[in-house]
Amino acid sequence: MMKKIPFFLVFIFFGSYAFANSSNCYSIQNQDLKNFCLANAGGQKSYCYSIGESDTKNLCLAQVGSQKSYCYSIRSQDVKNQCLAIVK
Repeated sequence: MMKKIPFFLVFIFFGSYAFANSSNCYSIQNQDLKNFCLANAGGQKSYCYSIGESDTKNLCLAQVGSQKSYCYSIRSQDVKNQCLAIVK
């Protein structure tokens, strides 16, 4: 069973992904966070589809694809609002 990712960890990556080198992403042990990092570092949505936790997956898809519509599928109200505020 996959562990739920604490959202504060997602926001750490969310806020700093622009400075990420995709080779650093491979050092991340948590598979969801690794895929989130790879998607954002490389701008490749395909990694988002490998994320098991649905809110993190939708956040990834919204961010990488610049599509706010994915934000509305996020269940956590705080994460949804953060997504809506950041995704253009």
